[in-house]
Amino acid sequence: MLSTQPAASCHTSAPTGAGAYKRHCPEATLLYRTIQEHWSTFLADLEEGGSELPAFVLDEFEAYLRCGILVHGFLRVRCKDCGHCRAVGFSCKRRGFCPSCLGRRMADTAAFCVDHLFPRVPARQYVLSLPYALRFKLVYSPDATSMVLGAFISAINSDLRRRARKRKLQTGSLTVVQRFGSSLNLNLHFHVIAMYGVYAEQPDETLLFHPLPAPSDEDIARLARAVCRKVTRCLGQLTGEDKDQQLTLDNLANASEQGLLATGPRRGSRVLRLGGTGEDSEAAIIGKRCADVAGFNVHANRHVAANDREGLEYLCRYLTRPQLPRPT
Repeated sequence: MLSTQPAASCHTSAPTGAGAYKRHCPEATLLYRTIQEHWSTFLADLEEGGSELPAFVLDEFEAYLRCGILVHGFLRVRCKDCGHCRAVGFSCKRRGFCPSCLGRRMADTAAFCVDHLFPRVPARQYVLSLPYALRFKLVYSPDATSMVLGAFISAINSDLRRRARKRKLQTGSLTVVQRFGSSLNLNLHFHVIAMYGVYAEQPDETLLFHPLPAPSDEDIARLARAVCRKVTRCLGQLTGEDKDQQLTLDNLANASEQGLLATGPRRGSRVLRLGGTGEDSEAAIIGKRCADVAGFNVHANRHVAANDREGLEYLCRYLTRPQLPRPT
């Protein structure tokens, strides 16, 4: 497929940089070459063992192998001033793991949050990690995930209102559910950016923001206990959630949670790590304002000042980052 549309300016004489377009060449990256070389072998290994992947997983990989590759379709963009043309490959625009498409979505989402969502008030990041058995359950249950998230947000809001000691209070937050750890293992956990304070209604029905002082370690410990209590109570209300899943995806997810290899000649062995501490990034930075109750780990040491818009955008990018960085 090929189409043509005009461009405002081609910048053909400008050096490569922020103002000049340079085609991304995914076929030259290590990630693309690795998947292209081993994808068919991986599928054959699964088939030999009597297993197969769900269609949505196959679609993600096949779409990635076409993303940005000119032979699978492109736009021919022409400068209306000088007539210079260049080819721009079609993107897959998937949400699975494509570093290029997810990188663009990360930048767009972070810019939108800073420009249109968050007011100029202090913000704090809360991170909730869960017991291993619960993580695996949430992977396959959107209802359970929503219920745990609701309990976490409720605990945060209750803590803010309790500390503010004001009536008719309103709070606000943004949550991203991350499903991966630092070693690309399956690790479902929650990142919340909360406006660190409360809005109180004034006599003229306007809202006035009241910032709060930094929480103490005991405040976070109290929050972790509340999260544990609320989640345990909420999950007890779930019935009929254990639905049959495809055995292959179930085995892959279970192995990823435990840091084991699920396929190939080293099946069942531990994943080899190069450097690092062997812990997820959230666990590696445990310090102040962190508490763990029965596997429910709450970390809340990251703070952004009211006028630090650059810091807020950086934090939003961190929450919405892709599993894999865009190859260079």
